[in-house]
Amino acid sequence: MSRTVHRGRARRRVLPLLVSTACVGWGAAQLLRPEEVARAVCAGRRQPPTWVTQVLGARLVGQYVAVLVRPTRGMVLTGAAVDVLHALSMVPVAVWWPAYRRAAVVSGGTSAAAAVLGAAAAARSER
Repeated sequence: MSRTVHRGRARRRVLPLLVSTACVGWGAAQLLRPEEVARAVCAGRRQPPTWVTQVLGARLVGQYVAVLVRPTRGMVLTGAAVDVLHALSMVPVAVWWPAYRRAAVVSGGTSAAAAVLGAAAAARSER
């Protein structure tokens, strides 16, 4: 394999690696320090129960560790699909429980951003 081809493949792996590492870190913070994360995210508004923050953190850690272990295009797209579903699920939470709107918007927004970045990474891997 030529050096140019190897460098091109390595560059295409950088975005999924960066996104996955950031999401593992964010999920670990939610899992291990749920009160502090909720306090920072909610900025004085009502905070979700600790267990909800921890469950969402565990999802992120599990999902993105899987991407780090097996960074295939299919795994990245599966992660992006899960993130899209989570983002969509936060819309009714924000509407039906206005007390938790800020937490739902932040959670859904970060998942939407991760989904977009994951889809971009998967598209780059096709080249």
